[in-house]
Amino acid sequence: MIKNIQILLIILLFSSCSKSVVYSPSINLTNKPLGEKEIDIQGGVEMFPEARPEALGGSKTTLGISGQLSYGFSPKFNMGVKGWVDVKGREEEIRSGYSLSGQFIKSIDENNRIIFIPKIGIAFGNSSITGYGFGTSVIYQNSISEKLSWYSGAGLAWGFENLEKRVNSKEENKLPMGFGVIGNLGLGWEFSKNFRLNLEVNPVYQINTFDSNSQFLISPTIGIG
Repeated sequence: MIKNIQILLIILLFSSCSKSVVYSPSINLTNKPLGEKEIDIQGGVEMFPEARPEALGGSKTTLGISGQLSYGFSPKFNMGVKGWVDVKGREEEIRSGYSLSGQFIKSIDENNRIIFIPKIGIAFGNSSITGYGFGTSVIYQNSISEKLSWYSGAGLAWGFENLEKRVNSKEENKLPMGFGVIGNLGLGWEFSKNFRLNLEVNPVYQINTFDSNSQFLISPTIGIG
């Protein structure tokens, strides 16, 4: 009887653990680079990619919200802090994450620019699972007018839970990590003074080397800045 209770407790413990984390691939650019000491506040609704969709029934994205605060050090460089949370409640505990990014801006002319965006992040499932990520993207942006801009680009990302090998479902001893190619295609519209709308369609191809699988997905975003 005691042995059966112990087995039951172990099953309940592992079934309550988060099996996947979510992350935010959106960038929600301002129509023009932030000037020195300028601040941008942005919030949005996104379909976050699941790091391990097969662990949650196969659904590749999960509804959530995000917020970002950016500060301009100069027209050529700014930094942003971002946070996100899963609001769909696919697991018992809230899943969230944070990232720190920089924007290095190379102007081609007044209306065209290339933006390099390095980023680091951390995603939380619960006390037993935490994901870490690094990535960088190259984005081209064109300001069509004072109120309208579009941008497009892509980048690479690497994420991991830890750097110690574990046994996966196929009884293989592997590092729990993966890679991704993240695209960004977006539109920014300043519909009133100091307010803008961002619409993004972000294609993602992620490779889970731990579970030996891969997925292609689309992560759409609607943001207000």
